[in-house]
Amino acid sequence: MDGDPHSVTGYGVAVANSKAYGGGMYLAPHAELDDGRLDVMLTKAHSKLHWLGSVPKVFKGKHVDDPNIQWLAGSEIAVSADRPFTVYADGDPIADLPVTVTVSKQALRVIAP
Repeated sequence: MDGDPHSVTGYGVAVANSKAYGGGMYLAPHAELDDGRLDVMLTKAHSKLHWLGSVPKVFKGKHVDDPNIQWLAGSEIAVSADRPFTVYADGDPIADLPVTVTVSKQALRVIAP
């Protein structure tokens, strides 16, 4: 993350620029589209029963204080793993690891009423 290494053994890594995705899951409810930062959720290994119980909380953004989740943020996120993984963007496969994801602050101009 911005050149600073982090490691996790667990269920997954999610990189988000917006609050919600996937039909209304508030994965990163504190994310802002225009702040030039990507919010990163690292889900540490824990019991499958606890994980299943926490999944419904994502639809309201109530999972953020779970001790098995670590939050990070940066403008350039490089992700790799010790085995092959496919990277998905809002449910669609887009690449295989390793990947680097970047964001630029306020790069898109929008005109709205």
